[in-house]
Amino acid sequence: MKRSRLSSLTTLGLIGAGLLAFAGLSQVHAAYLYSQLNGGPVDLTIPAIRQSRGTSCGEAVIVMAYNYTHPQAPLSEASVIEYAIAGGYFTEQREPFTSPAGMRRIADHYAQSSVGGNAVSAGQGLDVLFQALHAGDPVIIDVLTRLDDPKSNAHFVLVTGLERDPARTDAILVTYNDPLTGETRTSQWDGEAGIWNAWQNNGDPGGAGWWMVIR
Repeated sequence: MKRSRLSSLTTLGLIGAGLLAFAGLSQVHAAYLYSQLNGGPVDLTIPAIRQSRGTSCGEAVIVMAYNYTHPQAPLSEASVIEYAIAGGYFTEQREPFTSPAGMRRIADHYAQSSVGGNAVSAGQGLDVLFQALHAGDPVIIDVLTRLDDPKSNAHFVLVTGLERDPARTDAILVTYNDPLTGETRTSQWDGEAGIWNAWQNNGDPGGAGWWMVIR
């Protein structure tokens, strides 16, 4: 059963404030998440857009997330980039280009509020995604441009779905919009080339396990 939006956003707020009571998934909780996905994938249909500049992935995913939750007043990537440059939140030629802290400032300029934090364990990260997606909210996370290459740059993507991997017992696949290619992709949650490894080790300042939901 889908959780109420208020209940799920309250849970997300607690996670973002660092008040989650567990460091990772217990076996019971993990079994619960897997069982919830037995009925089918959690999937939000969100058109992927391709970033217009080589380093504007952050601005592109903000546009995707915002336009999904605010379809009555959609943004353009060009307008978000213009605001981000003026505010010093986007430096196209200088790392980190757009930092996680800058992402929150940009999002809060356009939305009434955003919720975010840093997942410190694989269990907590998976729970963040599960709770948000069940509430109908896509999740912006900070990963690596190439999930299996620790030397690649940090990269923002928009998580839109979770499903059980039919080829592996108790394994989960993550669906996300990749602004670098403008495509919707699916990758393993765990493993060296998985989403969690790239999410935890992206190298951005303050970016380990970083996530954000635009309300």
